[in-house]
Amino acid sequence: MGKRFPFFMFLWIFLYCFIFISGYTSVGIIPDKVYIEGIEIGGLTKQEALGKVKEYFSHINFTYQNFYCSFTPEELGIEIDYESSFKLLEDRQILQRVEMNFQDTHFTLVKRFDLNKLERTLKLIGEGINKPAQNAAFEIIDGQPVAKPESRGTKLEEEILLKKITDGALKNHYIIPVGVVEPSITAKELEELKPFSLLGQYTTKFVKNYNRTENIKLACEAIKNTLLAPGEVFSFNDVVGPREEERGYLTAMVIQGGEFVPGLGGGVCQVSSTLYNCVLSAGLEIVERHRHSLPVGYVPPGQDATVVYGLKDFKFKNNTQRYLLLDYHIEDQNLTIFVFGSKEKAA
Repeated sequence: MGKRFPFFMFLWIFLYCFIFISGYTSVGIIPDKVYIEGIEIGGLTKQEALGKVKEYFSHINFTYQNFYCSFTPEELGIEIDYESSFKLLEDRQILQRVEMNFQDTHFTLVKRFDLNKLERTLKLIGEGINKPAQNAAFEIIDGQPVAKPESRGTKLEEEILLKKITDGALKNHYIIPVGVVEPSITAKELEELKPFSLLGQYTTKFVKNYNRTENIKLACEAIKNTLLAPGEVFSFNDVVGPREEERGYLTAMVIQGGEFVPGLGGGVCQVSSTLYNCVLSAGLEIVERHRHSLPVGYVPPGQDATVVYGLKDFKFKNNTQRYLLLDYHIEDQNLTIFVFGSKEKAA
């Protein structure tokens, strides 16, 4: 009968292997199967691993299709505590260290979030992502309304992205979650209520004055292709907006306090007055209209419509069963405004 392998020799070999394996981490080398936030750091010293992880998270990138932006963790509002993170690895018990040599071990970074800063940064990302939906619209081509198809918009799913960043493992690249914004008017809806008839038009003549002419053109461009649904009320001030220098309006003569004085947006009232007479010729319902304090030369007495942003408005209602569409044309010093629609009145 052969000699038995001495038990103390077996115990010695076991202890030797145990000490050798456990010493694998004690000399500063991280076992092969260790990961932190998904980054493999096995076989590296602590300093090498620390450098690798810091480099990986030096910037956090966000992409959506052709859109790209990048921020440091600090810019995002993320504070990463690298020392505490690696201390979790170093403070493992001896048996846990041994296990690290034989199975995958995953750590997460110790991190804190400045939610206010993070939300502000996400809003910046949203500025590059958010795109309003475009409603189907009509434009006048060769004197006829032609439908332009609608298009969807996009919107950053801010809460979803915030949750991805704060609830899951930190990444250095995020695919931006984007939602679809549906248009409120489709081409199909437009076709069903297409403004196929010229309901009314009116022409006024304006004087040769550069500033006044530019103001008239700006206001006309604002109302061009305006589409009104059945029952909708048109507000000149809402559509044209404030007459401000920052928006391109120039100084020309206006009526103020019962006299003609220089003022921003001079000439805009000729547009509102021309539109007023066009609307009258179309038989539409007038909701609000104000007269000038002095006679004006571009329309007959009593047929003017003055507007003052925030004070006096010109409004009319689409009292037909189809959409209304506004358009204009300028030739020489003649301004003509058109309204397209249907002669069928609402029930």
